[in-house]
Amino acid sequence: MDKLVAFFKNVWFRRSVALLCWGYTALMLWVAWLNFGFFFVFENPTPLFVLYLFVNIAALGLMILTRKQMFTKINAYILPPIVFAIVIFGFGNWYMIAPPLAVMIVLFFVNNSNETLKTVLGTMYLLMYVIGVVGYIGIRMFMGDITFTGVDLTRRDPDYEKLSESGEYRIVRYINDTNERKTMTYYVEYTIDDVEIPLGLCKKVFGCKHIHTATYQNKSEDLVSWSTQRVDGEKVDVLLVEGSLRENPYLIQPVEDDDSSDSSTSGSSSRSSTSSGSTSGGSDGSSEAGETVETGATAETTHTAE
Repeated sequence: MDKLVAFFKNVWFRRSVALLCWGYTALMLWVAWLNFGFFFVFENPTPLFVLYLFVNIAALGLMILTRKQMFTKINAYILPPIVFAIVIFGFGNWYMIAPPLAVMIVLFFVNNSNETLKTVLGTMYLLMYVIGVVGYIGIRMFMGDITFTGVDLTRRDPDYEKLSESGEYRIVRYINDTNERKTMTYYVEYTIDDVEIPLGLCKKVFGCKHIHTATYQNKSEDLVSWSTQRVDGEKVDVLLVEGSLRENPYLIQPVEDDDSSDSSTSGSSSRSSTSSGSTSGGSDGSSEAGETVETGATAETTHTAE
């Protein structure tokens, strides 16, 4: 028993544990990023919350054990800005905010650091939280719901999601109800950037591409669907918007002014002509969702040698 107590009191053991606790800080930074740019879908939120709560309690216990170590002291002063990001980005998701907020407050007061430094930093962090939260609430009261991702996740239609044939993209819909009119806004998201978590999935919303907005009639109305097109012998996911083919915004390549490379120029011309042919095919109603659209348009590029 004495050997076990001596082992836990060993300074190198406590330093190792204090360094290990930085994994919790990295986890909280990751949680802040998920709250910033992702939409959460839970299979069963209760077990996930219990697991999340257990991780926070365990981390707090280890950091209290190592409160005299320099690694833990530094950690106590780095956590407040990270938790502040979780509070702002995940505002309203208190089950995700409350555990790390409690850990941060307890650790800040129990860590064995200089009292003067603790007082100064504590005052700064308190002002940051008060001004930040009050300012955020005030902006929401006067300007309505604001979001850092460009879309209001509270207006996302949970029953509407359309995967492309390749499974790499999905169409999602947001129903916006303003004083003037009610609209439906469609976006395309890249599924490869989704993050799997225990008992859930985080769907990346940050950087999603807007494709269409229309007046809302009823929830069963469907204006956007997937189709396919062959480009250079390969199937490409394209969009069928109100009967007209439109290129997937994720696949549109930026135009480069460098025409020193013949291959890049001819490839760009071929893509342009293919898009033109597909648009005309969609306008006359000859292609429908789910069909493979063949295009016979060819591009000829003349290069003048200097």
